[in-house]
Amino acid sequence: MSKRLVSMIAIGATALAAATLFFFKSYKPQPDLPPAAPVAAGFLHGQTVRMLIVGDPFSIALRAGARELGRRAGGSIEIEVVGYNDVRRLTLLNAQDQHSAYDIVSFDSVWAGEYGAAGVLLPLNDWIKASAATIRPDDFLEIGYRQGQFKGRQLGLPIQPHPELLWIRRDLFEKAGLAAPRTTDELLAVAKRFTQPAQGQFGICWNGQRGQALGQQMAHFYAAFGQPLLDAGGRPTLNTERGIAAARFAQSLLPFSPPDVLNMAWDQRPVRFAKGGCVMTYEWAARSYLVEEDPGSQVAGRVGYEAAPHAPGAKPVTSIGTWSLGIPANIGARRDIAWPFLAWLTGSEIERWLAQQGNGGMPRYSVMRDPALAQRYPAFQAVARLGSAGQLDDWMRPAVPQWPALADVLGSVYHDMLRGESTPEQAAARAQQQADALFTAPAK
Repeated sequence: MSKRLVSMIAIGATALAAATLFFFKSYKPQPDLPPAAPVAAGFLHGQTVRMLIVGDPFSIALRAGARELGRRAGGSIEIEVVGYNDVRRLTLLNAQDQHSAYDIVSFDSVWAGEYGAAGVLLPLNDWIKASAATIRPDDFLEIGYRQGQFKGRQLGLPIQPHPELLWIRRDLFEKAGLAAPRTTDELLAVAKRFTQPAQGQFGICWNGQRGQALGQQMAHFYAAFGQPLLDAGGRPTLNTERGIAAARFAQSLLPFSPPDVLNMAWDQRPVRFAKGGCVMTYEWAARSYLVEEDPGSQVAGRVGYEAAPHAPGAKPVTSIGTWSLGIPANIGARRDIAWPFLAWLTGSEIERWLAQQGNGGMPRYSVMRDPALAQRYPAFQAVARLGSAGQLDDWMRPAVPQWPALADVLGSVYHDMLRGESTPEQAAARAQQQADALFTAPAK
């Protein structure tokens, strides 16, 4: 392993979010019930599989069950868990080395374009075709499976698909006689009503942190107003009336948000919500363990999971993303270990067992239909409802090679706006100018 990669691993290890680390300490996994019908038990023949994964629910499940999974596979599993930005940086750095330090890496669906264009991951198509009867691609949630593709190449298999929902304090809404907000106007009105700074209670938490966090949040706000980030020809469409309206919406949230919202990201907002600091929060469905199963949560059993509000007159849509597992292209001969392990790990029986261990982002229909799991993960009742209504989609975060840079543009320009350094109109124009430059230059 290169010195550069070792250095980055050290940085990534210390960058794990406090929320995830706290949950590792407090979470009590289910008893080690053996996975049913493991495929080719003992196929690792004493070898170790090395994984690089992000600190999300599926990593909790994998860490909780690593010893049992290793035993069943006939070897051992080494798991490196890092933060969101670090897992991408480490994967890209690893791709520059002659030999991969990892057998399996996790990737967000929005990176599929970047990884595919750069040849970071091995295409799995031939293996999947040869093992279709056991892989059962049609059992995966269609959009989750598709999000692991780039130009027809399947770069990974889904481990955790989930949408960003609006979580609400159902108990407080019922006490006030209020329905969950369906539109952005209703959300602002409800957030204002519940904001009580003297009591440390605010109406809404969201990703306001500069960079990727706010960039993704702004992409979802654009979608709420019916504005794609790219047109049909793949060109940026940020400086539009609907885009400016989305910027004004973000600005309008500030009076009803915690004072530190511009430093808030994925890990801070659910923890604040779990402590009663906000009455609503945007958050990804599979992360509901932070409020439902954390012994320190003050809101367990009192949470409602709702569709993302849309602007009046706009089509309802909730963003869905997927974490997938792929095999580094520079893995060499170890591909003969990595692929059987990946196929086994993402099979329905192991996925069901991982759900029992804490992964609420279930990627297979056969697992989602389990009544006990549906009861344990109430957020996924909302996911099923939205899916049936055709309200889950992924166009708001286009998986193009320029996506990480585009998200940084959104997360920087609009952060300046939220700090009062520009107007929504000025910010949209500046974002458009910077985004145009990204799509003029060759994708990196």
